[in-house]
Amino acid sequence: MIVQKITQLRRQLHEIAEISGREVRTKQMLMNFLREHTTLELYSCGEGFYAAHREENTTKPSIAIRADYDALAMPDGTASHLCGHDGHAAALCGAALMAEGHSYGRDIFFLFQPAEETGAGAEPCCELFRKETVGEVYGAHNLPGWPLGQVTTRPGTFACASRGVTLCFAGKPTHAAYPENGVSPATAVGKLLCAVPELSDPAKYTGMTLCTVIGVQMGEKAFGAAAEVAEVWLTLRGEHDCDLNKLYDGVLRLSEQLAQEYGLRFSHDVQDVFPATENTPACAEKVMALCGGTVLEVPMRWSEDFGHYLKNCAGAFFGIGAGEDYPPLHTEHYEYPDALLQPAMEAFLALMEG
Repeated sequence: MIVQKITQLRRQLHEIAEISGREVRTKQMLMNFLREHTTLELYSCGEGFYAAHREENTTKPSIAIRADYDALAMPDGTASHLCGHDGHAAALCGAALMAEGHSYGRDIFFLFQPAEETGAGAEPCCELFRKETVGEVYGAHNLPGWPLGQVTTRPGTFACASRGVTLCFAGKPTHAAYPENGVSPATAVGKLLCAVPELSDPAKYTGMTLCTVIGVQMGEKAFGAAAEVAEVWLTLRGEHDCDLNKLYDGVLRLSEQLAQEYGLRFSHDVQDVFPATENTPACAEKVMALCGGTVLEVPMRWSEDFGHYLKNCAGAFFGIGAGEDYPPLHTEHYEYPDALLQPAMEAFLALMEG
């Protein structure tokens, strides 16, 4: 019966997909579902909310279990659940239904978070740790390419830190016939791009690092005017926060040096900032023991804002297989498989009981 209700909920959430920061209908649907099917207390938390299962005689530390519920922004301005957050939220609602009327010897907080895709949702939701006493926090993500229902995690970094960086170089305009009268950012940008491999040289860091060129925008397609302004867009990635910070400092230092060398004004901005999701070893081992999990040999290169919670509380993030031949995340044919809902709920239940 629970699986049927949760499957219907997941499909309804899929139909009303909303982008990060605008999940008004999604949030309301989740809250309405919990009010209708449980007696759990609902509280605001950041821009999200949590449902509290409280017990009078607790013998074990309280836990929080988090699910995200935002969707991906599409090029046409719509949204689509191509990452499975509809399934994450539905499965957590299923775990909340399982808690109804049962005693686990602990308080349990079911945390529903918006805006994971942009990295903006988790940090405000850390309000939970100021409102409640939480001993451990857990979260999960579906993993296409892994056997259906297979749990995997690891002590230490599960998902890498990342940061989007916009580098802006501004010079002086001039007619294309008289380039010597202007100041072009072209040479500085060229040297910066050529230096990308050296900036992320593995020998400089304690773990995996990447500096990925996302794009470059310089000048306009107007053949009578030389370029005056250029932007370089990079995504920096690191297995550890310290590695990412070191890479970021190196990129800025070189950019400033090149700007000074070629007489350019330099500015920069950051977007989509994700800390490393670094699991507490004991909590990761608990996930593997309780959920029959396997060890993830190397961290996921993608990022997860769950890392903000792990800066406030012990805990672990883990993956649950969506099927070995299932379409990859963020692709047009992906949709969270309904067959994964029950294994996900069972994993949450194991943590609630453990």
